[in-house]
Parts: sequence; C-alpha cells; structure tokens
Amino acid sequence: MENNNYIINSVNPILYETQETLDFRARIGRRLGLATALYAAISTFCIYKNLSGITMPFFGIITLIYMIYGLKQYDVVIKRSSWFYGAILMALSVSDFLTANELFISLNNLGIILMIFIFLLHNVYDDRRWNFSKTFIALCESFIYSAGSVSDFGKDMKEVTRRCINGGISYEKKRTIKYVFIGLVIAMPIVGFLIGVLANADIVFNDMLIKYCHIDYDFGELIVIGITFLFIYFSAYCTMRFFSKKTIREDVVSRRIMEPVIAITVLSLVSVVYLLFSLIQIRYLFIGGGSLPNGYSYAQYAREGFFQLLGVSILNFLMVLFVNSFFRESRILKALMTLISLCTYIMIASSFIRILMYIEVFHLTLLRLLVLWALTVLSILFAAVIISIFKNGFPLFKCCVVVVSLLYVMLSFARPDYIIAKYNLSYADTTGSNMVARDCNYLKSLSADAAPIIGEYDTEWADDYFRKFHSNAYTVEKASGRKLNLSVYTAEKIYNSRRMD
Repeated sequence: MENNNYIINSVNPILYETQETLDFRARIGRRLGLATALYAAISTFCIYKNLSGITMPFFGIITLIYMIYGLKQYDVVIKRSSWFYGAILMALSVSDFLTANELFISLNNLGIILMIFIFLLHNVYDDRRWNFSKTFIALCESFIYSAGSVSDFGKDMKEVTRRCINGGISYEKKRTIKYVFIGLVIAMPIVGFLIGVLANADIVFNDMLIKYCHIDYDFGELIVIGITFLFIYFSAYCTMRFFSKKTIREDVVSRRIMEPVIAITVLSLVSVVYLLFSLIQIRYLFIGGGSLPNGYSYAQYAREGFFQLLGVSILNFLMVLFVNSFFRESRILKALMTLISLCTYIMIASSFIRILMYIEVFHLTLLRLLVLWALTVLSILFAAVIISIFKNGFPLFKCCVVVVSLLYVMLSFARPDYIIAKYNLSYADTTGSNMVARDCNYLKSLSADAAPIIGEYDTEWADDYFRKFHSNAYTVEKASGRKLNLSVYTAEKIYNSRRMD
C-alpha cells in the first residue's frame, strides 16, 4: 500500500514527499498507467454504445483481471470470499448478453458498478467487524472520493516523466518511444482516411466493417469514442489509486448514542397501528370473515393496496435498521423492533395475496412481477434483520448483498418478458384469438425476450410484434457483430422463419 510520508524543509515550510513515496509513485505510474490504458481501450471497444452485446462478458472478465492486477501492485491478497462478488459481476455481464429488456440491462450494469466497489472494498479493508451503517458509509465514501485521486494521477505521471527525463531510461529508448509516438499520431488519420476510401471502393469490405465492427467514420463519433476512453481511463485509475491509499478508517465507531426512550415512544405508537392493521388482515383477508364496506366484494377488497403495503414494508425495513444502528440497546426497544418486523411479515403476506389475486384477473405485467420479487426479497431480509437485533456483529450488509444479488441474478436470467408472455398467453385459447386489445397491446410492447413464446401464435397482433421488432434499427444492429445479443438474434431467427412459412 502507499506510504504518504512527507518531510519538511527547514527553511521554507513546504512539504516534500519522501523518497519511498516518490518511488511508489514512479512504480505505480508506470505499471498501473499502462494497465489502465489497455483496460480502457478494451473496455471502450466492449461497451461503447453496446451495453448488452456479446462483448459484455469479455468486459466482465477484463474488469476482474484489471482489479486483481491493480490490487497485486499494492500487495493486497485476494480474499476467497470476494470471489462471490466477482461471480455476481460476471453473471450480470452475461445476463446483459442474454436479455433485450432495457430495464434489466440498466439494472445489470448498475449492479456491475456496485460489485466493483464492493470487491475492492472487501479485499483492501478488514471489514469483518463492520456493521451495516459502517459498510454502507464506506461504500459511499469509496464511490464519491475516488474522483479526488485525480491529483494522484497528475503526481504519478509527473514523477514518471521526471525520471524518464533524468535518465530513468536510456537516450536510445527515449528517442525510440518519441518516434513511435510521432508515427502513431501521423498514422492514425492516414489509416482512418484509407479505411474510409477503401470502404467506399468495395461494398464487401464496407459491409464487413459495418457488420462486425460497426465503425462510424463521422469525426464527431471519433471524438465521442475518445472521450469514452478517457472517462474509463481516469475513472479506473482514480478508483484503484483511491484504494491504494487506504484512507477509510477500519475501526468501527459506535453510533448507538441516541436515547432509546425516544425510539420506544415512537415505535410503541407505530406498533399499535400495525397490530390493529394486522388483526384486520387476519380477519378479513386471511380468514375471510367479517363484514366489508358497502359496495365492496371480497375480491375487490383483496385486489387493492398491494403497492402501498410494499412501500410500508420497505419503510419498516429502513426504520428498524435506523433504530438498531443509532439508538442505545434496550430490551423494550428490541421487543418493539421484533414486533414491527413480525407485523411487517403480515403486511408482506397481505400484499402477496392481493397481488396474486390481482394478477389472476388482470394478468401479469413487469411491474407486478417486480412486486412479487421485492416481497420475496423483503421476507428474507427481515429474517436477517431480526437476527441482527439480538446478535451484535451479525454481518447484515453482507447478508443483504448476498440475498439481493442472488435473487436478482435469478430474476434477470429468467427473462421476465418471457415469463409474462407465457403466463398471459396460457389464459388465451390455442390460437390466441380471444386476447383482449389491452393484453395484445401489452404483449406487443415486450422485448425480444418474449419472441420464442409469441412466435408460436399466428395472429395479427403477433405479426405486429415481429414487424415492430424487425423494423427497429437498434434491434437489427444488435443481431450481428460486436453488438450481437442472444435474445435479439433468436427473435430475428424466429421472424425469418415466420416469413418463410
């Protein structure tokens, strides 16, 4: 790891870095600088305007290799438990290639960024004693303060340059590097010009470039590609340099200093409301007894309120976490938090029943499927929360990461659009002709993931789905070359077979 030691000039009060620090900067500047340039070049090729193509798994692999190499430069030993986060990162990048659903592609890539920081944080720091709030704060600090390491980039490169000028490399090598650089600067516009001319001269050569490389000869596009490269380069370098400094304190400072009477008062009133609500759910929804409001049938009563209950369940989760992190321990407080958690289970069950009954009548949509997934996740997380209430030191944050990441990967690989189409069409007749306009319009809006199911129906709305899909330039582009997406490719095959039939 970096040793930021300074010496003070006795004449002028100026801080000077020690020789050890300067040696570290020179070594890291050379090794990490070159590795980051290679990583940025490969990553730009993989992800530029292509966050769901066949290159995404390669991006996941090169990202893991780069992080491991960078940590090795700081003599950081890769922990065996961190391979779980690496596996989730790879699974998310593979899922990008398998699905065409834009929401899940965005969530996958957000998850990849999250896994990168968790992987680095877990390997660099001893986080065994960290609680939920400490880990969460450290994660936020890593993400925010990494940008501050841009000053280290400047100092590292300055030291590398100084040593090169002062004889760090021989005169012959410096001259060779200088001439190679000049040659590259001269060659790049010439090569670009020649490729453009040859592409216009031969249609086969031009089609090959378009099909497999998706090269755009627009000068503005080249500028954007350059900006993308620089963004990846500086983001990666600054992130790795931030972790080299190990500035986050490893010791856990207890933040449980607030008076528990305050929380007991608040939670007592909240518990009364939740108990009353839970009794009503048990009587009217679970058992089905009692009288309902005028104009309400049992089905109407059951098929509303699931979104509100999901929101309250999430609020309860955050409330219990906050109280357990910032208020001093108290038996009464633990009992109230446990009671609220148990009442939340009743709310989750109530919301589960309501959404299932709603789906039975109005069929499945992505939002309703996500509600079912969120309720499942919450039901597991609350079990971990109850354990953390009575067991200090329980790794709640890690437990939450494991549960959420595993269940999300399962959902992403399941291709929800496929599930939705299969479920909704199972209620139609064998030809799908009795589908109402609302259901047909929703099915036509699904991504290419639903193509294998919709392709089984020879109806007008199915034809509209494939025509809309095939005419989309974005979709056609993703069916070949660098942007090949398995879901889109499958849909294209089904579309072509329908045309032949």
